[in-house]
Amino acid sequence: ATVPTAEMVKFAKNGSDATTAAVRLARAATGRPRVALCADHPFFSTDDWFIGTTPMSAGIPAATNELTVSFPYGDLAATEELLTRYQDEIACLILEPATQTEPPPGYLQGLRELADRHGCVLIFDEMITGFRWSEAGAQGLYGVVPDLSTFGKALGNGFAVSALAGRRELMERGGLRHSGERVFLLSTTHGAETHSLAAAMAVQGIYTEEGVTARLHALGERLAAGVREAAAGMGVGEHIVVRGRPSNLVFATLDGNGQPSQEYRTLFLRRLLEGGVLAPSFVVSSALSDADIDHTVDVVAQACAVYRKALDAGDPTPWLAGRPVKPVFRRLA
Repeated sequence: ATVPTAEMVKFAKNGSDATTAAVRLARAATGRPRVALCADHPFFSTDDWFIGTTPMSAGIPAATNELTVSFPYGDLAATEELLTRYQDEIACLILEPATQTEPPPGYLQGLRELADRHGCVLIFDEMITGFRWSEAGAQGLYGVVPDLSTFGKALGNGFAVSALAGRRELMERGGLRHSGERVFLLSTTHGAETHSLAAAMAVQGIYTEEGVTARLHALGERLAAGVREAAAGMGVGEHIVVRGRPSNLVFATLDGNGQPSQEYRTLFLRRLLEGGVLAPSFVVSSALSDADIDHTVDVVAQACAVYRKALDAGDPTPWLAGRPVKPVFRRLA
């Protein structure tokens, strides 16, 4: 296994099911009702325990929402205060171990210690970091072992497969080889489909044999350097900002005042599309070649030239050719 901390694994078809199963398992193991999630991370599940915390909470009972609390990323003191306030009520801490922001030194280990001290389950959502940060995920890179972790996306290289993994003594509760109360973990309509599992097995082999993570980092570094150079050359280096780990780059589109702008984002995305580049982010694939990266940078440079014109005009609207994109989580359409 590429993730040595995965003592047992349960497979599913999407990330939401795996993550919700982790939460259910934590509640069953601790006998506690509350879930503490990281407020700075954008998505965990389509299920009520998470969606109720977003602006799209219609249809979710208030009583359900009250059981989910949140903590800020990187702030151990605030997390400890939350655990103390809800002493013996919080079943788990759930977060992405890293995003576009690297964890502060000692932060993940500090969470591990807080979870142990307060008797709750530490869950890493590695849907994105898994197999991109390292072949052993973010937990392998940073050397911190969660109780449970969830994987998807890169796990199957496009096939519908996800996984809940973790400590055997917890995972066994969802199985048949114990005499205690069972936990209903996962059962899905297409759960018995096996070609996704075959794909995942092949993907794991290729990751370890070919050093895919190192290639992702190399491609990302080339892309980030090129985009930054192109943006600076067109005078928009402070407005199109590349962020994140090279293997998982994202970008910000800022207006003339340096504020995030959906209108300028729409302009940038449209110009990239016109150049044949579909890039809601700059997340790279190991299938890309250096020529693909160079072409992307050329198209970015062309988009930056138009971006500069819009900044000079103080209004990107003439270049949108349609409605601006909007955040996923919004109360009204």
